[in-house]
Amino acid sequence: MEFDEVLKVIGEFGSTQKLHFTLILLLQPFFAYHMLLLAFVGKEPYSIICKDSPGVHPCKVDDCKEYEYGPEFTSIVTEWDLVCGESYKAGMSQSIFMAGVLVGASVFGILADMYGRRTMTVIGCVFMALFGLMCAFTQSFVQFSAVRFFSGISTGGTILVSFVLATETLGPSVRAPAASAMPILFGLGIVLYAILAYFIRDWRWLTAIVSFPLFACLGFNWIIPESPRWLSSKGRISEAEDILYYIGHRNGKPLTKAQVSLSSPNKGAKQDRQYQVMDCFRTPELRKRMLINILTWFTCSMVYYGLTMNASNLGDNMYISVALSGLVEIPAYIACIVYVNRAGRKRMLCASLLLGGAACLIFTVLPKEIEENNATVGTSLALIGKMGISAAFCIIYIYCAELLPTVLRNSGMGVCSMAARFGGIVAPEIVPMGDFLAYLIFGSFAFVSGILSTRLPETLNQPLPDSIEDVENAPSGGNNAKVTLDDENVVQAMEEKLTMLDAEEKT
Repeated sequence: MEFDEVLKVIGEFGSTQKLHFTLILLLQPFFAYHMLLLAFVGKEPYSIICKDSPGVHPCKVDDCKEYEYGPEFTSIVTEWDLVCGESYKAGMSQSIFMAGVLVGASVFGILADMYGRRTMTVIGCVFMALFGLMCAFTQSFVQFSAVRFFSGISTGGTILVSFVLATETLGPSVRAPAASAMPILFGLGIVLYAILAYFIRDWRWLTAIVSFPLFACLGFNWIIPESPRWLSSKGRISEAEDILYYIGHRNGKPLTKAQVSLSSPNKGAKQDRQYQVMDCFRTPELRKRMLINILTWFTCSMVYYGLTMNASNLGDNMYISVALSGLVEIPAYIACIVYVNRAGRKRMLCASLLLGGAACLIFTVLPKEIEENNATVGTSLALIGKMGISAAFCIIYIYCAELLPTVLRNSGMGVCSMAARFGGIVAPEIVPMGDFLAYLIFGSFAFVSGILSTRLPETLNQPLPDSIEDVENAPSGGNNAKVTLDDENVVQAMEEKLTMLDAEEKT
């Protein structure tokens, strides 16, 4: 039998899969902690005094020998005097981390295909814990940044591989809904991180505490089996069948070994033509779709991480502001689930980007009297912007894949994913520019992306393009296949594919 047919026999989401999925789901808050560590660990204190000239603004002193900081908390800023002319280094450290995420997602994906999903998930969690603890004991900014780069590699890789491990043993009908819980848990992780930072004001202790529990993932070796889908793809059919039989037995299914017999992996016939990445840009309609998608992915990532990192600068209480920035993601994701198949991909994406962009641009024109006397207005606009961009980030995955032809879908999504990661690298460099310039950049990119998205065709209830010719001939011809996105199986297959890509990116 085919693998998904066996999953229906053993139970698509039985008690065993629920246990395994829940354990992996609990990693999501830790991913949020590490991705956004510098929201508090890289925070500049409210009070800074140059001891040499206490009555003068510290940044106006030519050569201040010693700074004195407020007692509210410690950070890498207070540890290594990353203020005034050195203030750019905190943002640079986050960019270095995001560069590591870019490397890790690529490297771990290859290693997971070679050595297994569970193996690389466990290794990744251990490295996340190890490098996190090393960060807590670093003695210089250079050491800290170097270790954060390797922390980024392990974090980016583990997010991707753990998602695949969590979903590969789930049945077709529950895979996409179950996977949708992951970004919600990531948002809750932001809330939990703000709470932890409120109670743990020392940056070294905070870094250690959000890292050390990941060593518990070593227990996955005894609780969670290796992905039987991966074993099957490697020709290890007997091992895969044993695991599937074990899962079915634990789910209470009266099974025989014959009922979980898998067919040999089908290598498939070779394509007549091997398509390359550059084929995404050779024809006019496909080139237009790719360029708009590249800009949109870059924008979504840049604005998402930029607004999240800047949340601690808003309002009267940075802990509440960061917690709210995570909390507003939840209704954004729920709205996408409810309305994306009703209003359509194009309308939802355009509305989300324009909402996020408009909120950021309005923030830049707030009168100083309102901004200074009523911080709630500015914070509310920033949160509305975060909600809009979170929804756009969710929608762009399925919309982009539906816009690209089957022969280039993986290549095109890979290019767009790369653009998003570069957006994550750029974001920390924009935040220190100040609220006005940062929100002007975020709002402008989001607004322009929203307007350009109106140039894309609607894909809801439309045939999936198989070839470049299908894209170029749309909307008059498109694909003459009778299967459209109204077909439950097609919708389900697309959602499964794209939620896996979402794990790689929400990073």
